[in-house]
Amino acid sequence: MPEALAGPQGEFVAARLPGGLDAWVWRRRGLQNRCAALAVRFGAMDALFEVDGTELDVPDGTAHFLEHEVFETEKGSALALFSRMGVRANAFTSYAVTAYHFTATENFWPALRLLLGLVFTPRLTAEGVEAERRVIAQEIRMYEDDPAAKVIENLHRALYAHHPVRRRIAGTVESISRITLELLLECHRTFYHPSNAVFVAAGDLDPDRVFAEVAALVEDSGAAAPPPAVRRLLPREPSLPAAPRVEARMPVKRPWFQLGFKDRPPDDLHGEALLRREAAASLAAEVVFGLTSPLRDRLYRVGLLDEGFSHRYAWDRSFAHLSAGGTTEDPDRVSELLLEGISEWRQKGISRRELESKRRKTLGEYTGLFDSLEGMSTLFLLYRLKGTGLVSYPEVLGRVSLEEVDETLRGLMVPERASVSVVVPAL
Repeated sequence: MPEALAGPQGEFVAARLPGGLDAWVWRRRGLQNRCAALAVRFGAMDALFEVDGTELDVPDGTAHFLEHEVFETEKGSALALFSRMGVRANAFTSYAVTAYHFTATENFWPALRLLLGLVFTPRLTAEGVEAERRVIAQEIRMYEDDPAAKVIENLHRALYAHHPVRRRIAGTVESISRITLELLLECHRTFYHPSNAVFVAAGDLDPDRVFAEVAALVEDSGAAAPPPAVRRLLPREPSLPAAPRVEARMPVKRPWFQLGFKDRPPDDLHGEALLRREAAASLAAEVVFGLTSPLRDRLYRVGLLDEGFSHRYAWDRSFAHLSAGGTTEDPDRVSELLLEGISEWRQKGISRRELESKRRKTLGEYTGLFDSLEGMSTLFLLYRLKGTGLVSYPEVLGRVSLEEVDETLRGLMVPERASVSVVVPAL
């Protein structure tokens, strides 16, 4: 039987469908737009795994390559098919997942059937793989010229010695040359199973009809057959960063930097505890790096930070880190001053007034997420794949104590857990 959770806007109704698919409908009455998203837990860091007793070590970029191939049909790109319906569709690959989504005002049901058919029924061909290899190689070359991507990629390599979050999502031109049709089909069989996926539809929709349609489509595709036995293999990762600093030279006018702090992975936490951990880290970061931070204001006034400075707490079950950065005239000096300022904050601690101000700001930002039907739906399923739920975030946020946030500041934002990634102008 479907179960319902009340959200800030509408309700989330859940059902377990054939093959073990975790399915949700976010019912928003009166809206003209409707959307659907489906994600599988297969991303860039799923590089080494064992399936049915056989160990596979796949080239960098395999999950991203498969994302491209899933949207290829005998009639050309599925994006064109969606477009002819008047439907906006897209897909993306991250370190942990691959997601497919669309938004429609009309033709929602045909688009839903097309989306699920594409994801669960592979149509890969040798000719299609070779054609897509050329497209992805061009995409890779484009990202190689992006300093924002490079500084984050290098931060991961500085923070992590062995963890596959070091791998490039799109891979390299060399790595994708080793991706074969047979490998892509094996990865699809292994990871594109309903039991390894989450589905969500949002809008003025009848949950019972959505679940019935999706269940029938999964059954018809044959995807509900028993899944293969999969075991992800992760190397042992030291608790402290691999390197204190990493530098790259690129044709940029102004240097880029990212200051990162390596956190312990939350692999021993479950459900609400995962959200609580994220909330405490995000609140601590907002106090130190947010728009009203005295430290940020001081560095902005002397020209070492600009309006593009931002921070983020990134995590999945096997990794976690906090980062902050942007562009600056002197990346080493600004990193040094940030660490000094954080040290001063650790000595005095976070005040209750600071915490409550940031708690209200964070709650407002969370509520604002519900203004985007597609954005919130995608974010919702990403958190389901992490092993937690997003609807209960306000309650969890409200329960995070000053002591928890202060402990994050004192235990995570310390020099021994820090790495700096910089991109400086080429000579």
